[in-house]
Amino acid sequence: MTASLHTSRPVTAPAAAVRLKWPLRLAIVLAVLALVYGLGTSKFSAARMEPLFYPYFRSLLHVSDSNQLFHYLSIVRWTAHSLEYFALFALLLGVIGLRPSTALALTVLVAFADEGHQYFLPDRTFSLIDLEFDAAGAVAAFLLSLAAVRLRAAPRPSVEPAPQHNDRASA
Repeated sequence: MTASLHTSRPVTAPAAAVRLKWPLRLAIVLAVLALVYGLGTSKFSAARMEPLFYPYFRSLLHVSDSNQLFHYLSIVRWTAHSLEYFALFALLLGVIGLRPSTALALTVLVAFADEGHQYFLPDRTFSLIDLEFDAAGAVAAFLLSLAAVRLRAAPRPSVEPAPQHNDRASA
């Protein structure tokens, strides 16, 4: 069995983004920005999340120390930050059809604006750590999108079938 390094099919450009008309694209962008803004309001502050998560941490993790409880809540919140901006990047790239570098820049800009507006809320703060987790989610999505483009464009080796021996003819 030998494998040929020639491609069995031509290498094509990456799959195109979902093509939507501009009013629908604008509506999606505005809805997502409203969601990002809403998640950055006082309703999703750490103080409001404590009563929701602490009972689970106490029962599942058997934790009662307030510092440990807050640490676990921080992990949940930072994971949410990363996933939120991972999804925002994926939306800008796949549904809206922006280029990866443009989608990354816009995602980080939205993250900065979100943290900036939290500065003016009474029980929220501008947090560089949150901004770093936001950017980390966007960068992770960016790197995965680049890897996907490379994998799609990579030549695929074709495998030639092994020669068949006719045992009956030799007997």
